[in-house]
Amino acid sequence: MQVYNTPVSQVVAIGAEVPTRIVDNDEIAEMVNAPKAIKKILAKLIYRSTRNKTRVYAEEGTAPSDLAVKAAHDAMSRTDLKWSDIDTLIFSSTDMDTLEPATANIVQHKLGIKVINAFDVTNACNSFLQAMNVANSLIATRAAHRVLICSGEVGSYVCNLELEKMSDLAVKMGGLTLGDGGAAMILEGSDGKSGLLEVNLMSMGEHWHLCHVPETTDWRQNGGVIHGWFYLDMPGLAKVAKTLSVTYFSEYNRMRQEMHDEGYFMDSLAQVVPHQISKRFIDDIAG
Repeated sequence: MQVYNTPVSQVVAIGAEVPTRIVDNDEIAEMVNAPKAIKKILAKLIYRSTRNKTRVYAEEGTAPSDLAVKAAHDAMSRTDLKWSDIDTLIFSSTDMDTLEPATANIVQHKLGIKVINAFDVTNACNSFLQAMNVANSLIATRAAHRVLICSGEVGSYVCNLELEKMSDLAVKMGGLTLGDGGAAMILEGSDGKSGLLEVNLMSMGEHWHLCHVPETTDWRQNGGVIHGWFYLDMPGLAKVAKTLSVTYFSEYNRMRQEMHDEGYFMDSLAQVVPHQISKRFIDDIAG
């Protein structure tokens, strides 16, 4: 955990790109290649399991960099900055245009920025937070002064629409909820009054096999190419998350009480942005 009495960096602006095509659960049920019995109840199953009603899809042929670029323009439009004021560009996403080079290079080209330090930070759903941590560290060491973090994800590309039997949903349900979008954030040195005060990131790598792309993990060993379907063992991940996360937040609350003489730490937050697998699980953490 990194804790700062005086913040090092602060958010200058944020931006987003949200495609206009809304795809509801009924449309997903029509899209899947599945027996009629599954198609008939799929929309209700998706909602009951995830509370997910809709997702948005980008136009066919859209690349992650395209979404990131639009989000970056949106963020910049909220400032008086010029592209030349940005000295570091980080692309952070579960997705990418190519395996090589870094998608950040492609974003840089599409933005028309000639010279900049550009690289990718990739760590599944934690990518953007990891990029914020990296940007904050670069600013703290004066290796960077103003950082653009951007992300673009085309989750619809990795949604596996082949359902041969009901049990397939144990690992394919998660992919049916995925959508497309872009996000961006500009960070610079803090004025000392506001900014990042705490960064707390950790990994438990032994559970990596519960969520991955491609769904076949031995593709390289077998001399094949990436088959990019999304694999999510929802029951397995739910069990791990419920066991570890609820305990973690309980311990974190006690730490906040000891370090900052707080009551229930959730009461001191203006906004909570969850990334979890069900409404019930979020309620368990908040409770």
